[in-house]
Amino acid sequence: MENAITVKDLNVKLNGFNLTDINLEIPKGVVAGLIGKNGAGKTTLINSLTDIYIPASGSIMYGDTDLLTEPEKAKAKIGVVYDSLFYPPAYNAVKIARMLAPFYNDFDMDKWESYMDRFGLDKRKRVGQYSKGMQMKFMLSMVFARDPEVLILDEPTAGMDPAARAELMEMIQEFMMENEERTVLFSTHITSDLDKIADYVVLVSDGSVVLTEEKDELLLHYGVIQVSRENMTPEIKEKMIGIKENEFGYIGLTGCAEFFEGRNDVKVRRAIIEDILIYENENKEPKNSTQNPYI
Repeated sequence: MENAITVKDLNVKLNGFNLTDINLEIPKGVVAGLIGKNGAGKTTLINSLTDIYIPASGSIMYGDTDLLTEPEKAKAKIGVVYDSLFYPPAYNAVKIARMLAPFYNDFDMDKWESYMDRFGLDKRKRVGQYSKGMQMKFMLSMVFARDPEVLILDEPTAGMDPAARAELMEMIQEFMMENEERTVLFSTHITSDLDKIADYVVLVSDGSVVLTEEKDELLLHYGVIQVSRENMTPEIKEKMIGIKENEFGYIGLTGCAEFFEGRNDVKVRRAIIEDILIYENENKEPKNSTQNPYI
């Protein structure tokens, strides 16, 4: 399967924070959810993928185009939406679109207007007067008007109510259905959004990518297990991730839920993405699922 995004041995050094040895492959035609606790490096990684931060070493490829050596060609393939408005708030929507359209060879003004009409946005209104959800729709209309190959979203649902989040998920799914070659990289701390639409999960912790896996395959094997103190054994402990102790015994994540199914000495339930985020972050030495030590 051809990759939409390929990152190899990426290192980014900032004041007080580094991305270290990032290797990442996102195939074409998938929605990849980027998760991690606050400060893990999600936004730093996105800023590196969008040429805001210059790497100390490594490479970033969009298809067969190197972002570092052919930045204009690579950035023409991507559309980026951040978690807050990054257009002049005092300008109205149509002024912004007309100002920026000449900078993009592929900007379709008619398509932009059709999205604005569909979203019910007043093109003559100052974008700073839009609500949070309306600002997100405006930014998406600017991106969709260019028909990008790769859509990168940094916490797009932050601050949205459930109805607005659901609408955004539908828009992303529709964007993907229009062209099977499109790819979405979607950073969020609201993991329930990813439960609905993600094909891949990428977990970032302390500036490193510690897990990259197909969502369905991941959730097939991962589970949350509970075991009493008297039933805890070295074998069980070895297969647990991010163990927490409570008044009933121990609870933690496992990468081999099927190993525990049907047993009377432990309780097991299938994991959701939120569980993987919670328990993996308990590890002092996170591990990569491509060399899964939990099975």
